[in-house]
Amino acid sequence: MHDLTDDVALMRPVIDALRASGRDPDRVLARVGLAPGSLPAGRFPHSAQNPFWKAAAEECGDEHVGLFLAGHLPAFHGLLLEYLFLSSATFGEGLRHALRYIRLLSDTLSAHLEIDGERALLLFGHRAGTNRHFPEMLAGAVIRLFDALTEGAFKPHEVQLMHNHGAPAERYRQVYGCPARLGAERYAVVFDAAVLEKPSRHAAPELLRMHESLARRQLAEVERLDLVRKVRQLIGERLVEGGATLEQVAARLDMPARRLRERLTLAGVRFNDLVTDYRCRLAKELLLKTDERIEVIVERTGFSEPSTFYRAFKRWVGETPVEFRKRGKG
Repeated sequence: MHDLTDDVALMRPVIDALRASGRDPDRVLARVGLAPGSLPAGRFPHSAQNPFWKAAAEECGDEHVGLFLAGHLPAFHGLLLEYLFLSSATFGEGLRHALRYIRLLSDTLSAHLEIDGERALLLFGHRAGTNRHFPEMLAGAVIRLFDALTEGAFKPHEVQLMHNHGAPAERYRQVYGCPARLGAERYAVVFDAAVLEKPSRHAAPELLRMHESLARRQLAEVERLDLVRKVRQLIGERLVEGGATLEQVAARLDMPARRLRERLTLAGVRFNDLVTDYRCRLAKELLLKTDERIEVIVERTGFSEPSTFYRAFKRWVGETPVEFRKRGKG
């Protein structure tokens, strides 16, 4: 129903890998419409992965750019999930702690751990059609991180990749230190389950509690933003159909209207303010970027009468729609 998102922290190590490989990350960022020198804060649509990796492949001159950059990734990226590993009693305990908060990195990973006898499988998603460079890079990042966290005790047996076409087998073995199997049912890293019991030299219960508290707060913020994003999208859909009420949006979210109002209050917003904000932004965009007649814009923003729209727009921006359009296009 809404765009899946990744946290910008997921891409920072890739930027570091581009720089470590001698490539200019600013050129890649510029090609996908981002300001050179920095990534934007917060989360961004997962659909942005495709143009990013296309630009990275062209900048690196390597059709297997995910594998290429995996070989240049730093072992540690300074992520909160890494601190959960380090402060836990064992590697396995740290992995289980981190997996509870994997959504801090991306909506698409759906990562979890499976134990099959002496083998363990870290599964990190099953979305067919994903740009192959992203999971190929991610598998390399996981292996590199786990090797550092266990001081070399982590040994991967196999990497499973869902896509059918990829790099030569030797290229995967060179980057991962193990074979890769293409055309698998899911993305996974297979390894010896015994390493889960390896103690952490940096275990600290007090730090673990602090890191978990911070992770819970960050996850609550992600969920808050997700709810607001979904409500905004549904408001837009309902306005096209003639109106957007709290009850209509709540029904689409399969929750009582009272519950939605409470959750929005906890998120620090009011439903009516979201409707107003959406109408205002849509009206401005239509006035500046299209030649739609005012009557059409009135209908698309959910107003029943042009006079009501005129009064609301004057209240929002301090000038009439006609004045706003004339000044903006002039």
